[in-house]
Amino acid sequence: MDLSNVRIKENFGIVSNETNTSQFNFLISPPKNRESIEKQDIVCFDHPVYGEACQILAEVTEVSSYEEVAGSTVGNRVGKMLATAQIIGYVDLRNENHRLSRLLAPPNPGSRIYMPYTSFLEDVFKRGTNGKPYLNPLHLGQAEIIAISQEGNDEQINYYLNAADLVSKHTLISAVDGAGKTHTAIVIIKELANKTKHPIVIFDPNNEYTTIGTSTDPDQKYPFNFQTAPIDANTAKNNPDIIIKKIKQGQITIVTAENLALTEKMDCYAAILNILAKSRREKTAEPFLLVIEDAESLSPQAIQEILTTKNDVATILITSHVTMLGGKAISQTGNHIVGKTNDPQDLAYLKNIVNGHEEQLSSLGVGEWVVNGLNIVRPTKIYVRKRDSKSE
Repeated sequence: MDLSNVRIKENFGIVSNETNTSQFNFLISPPKNRESIEKQDIVCFDHPVYGEACQILAEVTEVSSYEEVAGSTVGNRVGKMLATAQIIGYVDLRNENHRLSRLLAPPNPGSRIYMPYTSFLEDVFKRGTNGKPYLNPLHLGQAEIIAISQEGNDEQINYYLNAADLVSKHTLISAVDGAGKTHTAIVIIKELANKTKHPIVIFDPNNEYTTIGTSTDPDQKYPFNFQTAPIDANTAKNNPDIIIKKIKQGQITIVTAENLALTEKMDCYAAILNILAKSRREKTAEPFLLVIEDAESLSPQAIQEILTTKNDVATILITSHVTMLGGKAISQTGNHIVGKTNDPQDLAYLKNIVNGHEEQLSSLGVGEWVVNGLNIVRPTKIYVRKRDSKSE
């Protein structure tokens, strides 16, 4: 099998004697003119049963050094490096839809360890849990995973969301104030609007989304394949037909409420939620994505009105305090983008969502997120890109 597009030719180490289906150790021996293995690197090697046709992926969780004593003098001691790696799964390259599968047999001691190419890892993470590639991948940013390009350079892999998942499942974006929730939502919205024509409605209580469709840099050329239609929340509440008519292909409808008091904003948005839910039940508006900023400010009853109705409305719930949404709302979200979190109660709610990354949440920086979901192969830490950077 030709692995020239999967991994580099030279091996970086050898699997040691003790292995199991979840982790293993390997002796590090990088080729000349190559940097050594580091913690958080992804490595690959041949499956113990199916051979090179199935590549096992593992994340390096620790690197340690030791000395092999060949004699009684210091000069006879040889420095060695040993890595511990957690097995992610294996990819069956014989199948067109090669999903990441669970390893059921321990790696063979003596197997050679390789570094995968960036393009191969991006392809693995650009597929759903069934192994099918995303039809409309949305470029969110870069993962913390570093791989090797075809030119031999170390680089972070690009990370993508699946457009189909965003318009068919509810999404949670949760982090403390100032972590970049709105910026991240705008990146997602613009990617989705540019690559599909799916209608989008945004509840914008603080006038943060009205610049969508304009470039942050006047000298930068950036394609906008959609239109925006702002509407005042009071107008939308009192004239339901107006907002329903604005929901159409290739358009983002932004419901603003900047000049209203907090209680007035929430009353308006709760009423509009009822209008939108009714419009879908009666099929007077086409399916759309609803983005709710400051979702915790709405009553749980109002949120449930839109979440539980089988009405072809997907939502993005944006919140600074996930516990205020309630467990029922959180359980109905299928995509999760979680940023810096300090509150102990919020951390307890998010523990299962981030699945092993909970210790990172309190130390995440601005624009750093743990992404997980029902159709995402594994939770991954990512760095969101600039909102107008070139989409791939």
